[in-house]
Amino acid sequence: MPSVIGAWCKQLGHKVHYILYGGRSNLIKQIPEELDLVFISSFTFTAHLAYSLSNLLRSKGIVTVLGGPHARSYPQDSCKYFDYVVGLIDKDLLNDIISDCTQNQTSGIFLTGEKHLKSIPSVEERWEFIEIGFKHSPLIKLIPMLSSIGCPYNCDFCVDSTVPYEALNSDSIKKDFQFALSKFKRPRIGWYDPNFAVRFESIMEAIEESDPQRKIDFIAECNLSTLTETNVKRLRKNGFDTILPGIESWFAFDKKVGSVGIQGYEKVKQISEQVNMIHRIIPLVNVNFMFGLDSDQGPEPFELTKKFIDLTPGVYPVFVLLGVFGQAPPCNIKYQRENRIIPIPFHFHRSVHFINIKPKNYSWIEFYDYLIDMIKYCFSKRALYRRFISMKNGIPRWLILAQSASTGGFAKISHHSEVTLRLRTDQPFRRFFEQETLEIPDFFKERIKMDLGPELWSWLPKDSLEHDPNAYYESLT
Repeated sequence: MPSVIGAWCKQLGHKVHYILYGGRSNLIKQIPEELDLVFISSFTFTAHLAYSLSNLLRSKGIVTVLGGPHARSYPQDSCKYFDYVVGLIDKDLLNDIISDCTQNQTSGIFLTGEKHLKSIPSVEERWEFIEIGFKHSPLIKLIPMLSSIGCPYNCDFCVDSTVPYEALNSDSIKKDFQFALSKFKRPRIGWYDPNFAVRFESIMEAIEESDPQRKIDFIAECNLSTLTETNVKRLRKNGFDTILPGIESWFAFDKKVGSVGIQGYEKVKQISEQVNMIHRIIPLVNVNFMFGLDSDQGPEPFELTKKFIDLTPGVYPVFVLLGVFGQAPPCNIKYQRENRIIPIPFHFHRSVHFINIKPKNYSWIEFYDYLIDMIKYCFSKRALYRRFISMKNGIPRWLILAQSASTGGFAKISHHSEVTLRLRTDQPFRRFFEQETLEIPDFFKERIKMDLGPELWSWLPKDSLEHDPNAYYESLT
């Protein structure tokens, strides 16, 4: 969406500055002087960075607008620090904001469209902004595209589950392919659909008609119910070299993985056979698992995942923890009503790092002990060796080995081990997680201060480290 906003602003006749921030450069020095209005797109884990930046800009009389996942998830909190906060947006709403362009001194205004877009500016119209992204990833220049919006499934932890699924216009997609081929001999396209190719036949036909010589490489997140052997072979023939299916749970979300009525070890065996088939055809397969769901109890979810790794040695596992993000997914009302959400500062709302909801069937120590034991098993020397030799393509195997030895595997073990140690030995930290106090532990404050750096930390609004995790539920009662 940031590139979409940029394209729309240019179409409306405005001068546009576009900045992508990866966390390693001095962001403040990149801000131009001649600004009237700034749009900031932020995930929740970058919300404190966004709040600091907005505070700095507003001190100079510049109007600020927040969009992206955090704005949609926490509009009540975001309105404290921005002039406008936007949920869903279209070009007309964008033009209204630009035309008004007023600083709101007391509280920002929350605005949202009634539904998602049915079309977005073309790759050509967004190209100057896409190219800026290449500077942050010079080795892998990924062109972001969408073939659909919404989701046909009803996983209650996902914000897209409430958005009706709709395929975008295939003729527009074909034009995007042709433009990409005019820029690169072999472009690489990343599909940002939550579930790519639900309408499999139409998108495959669009690819085959636009790229008969198979010059485009693709990465996509697909659900397992779509990935039959016939479909997987067709994907590979059409240039798909990386697939990211979500398994999520051995005891829930069966429709998404095509295993209705099957749970536990039987589900492990069925999905393992399917994923092994996918990996025989497509070089790189990442699978997603989620822990902390109410359907989980005892050691079984973790032990079943170990069995899956034994049966499916060539895939790369990604482990995420259940995260509850304000008013985004449907399950949040239930958790807020039960008062189980821990008000961990936004900076730590990354599902690979923290679970911000008190587990239903585990103590904190028990949950983390099971989790660490499982991750150690899945990234042991034996598992890494089997994963390495199971990958036939040289580049993916070295990429996966490097990722396993850094952020994806060993770093997660180190992080979760530190959290567990603090739960055992740091009394204020433990009391915060047990909901005995609302005082933010020093661990969080110090980490935020270090990550933001002294200048942005100085602009962070002092009350922004705390938030009401039940604000959405309270607004409805």
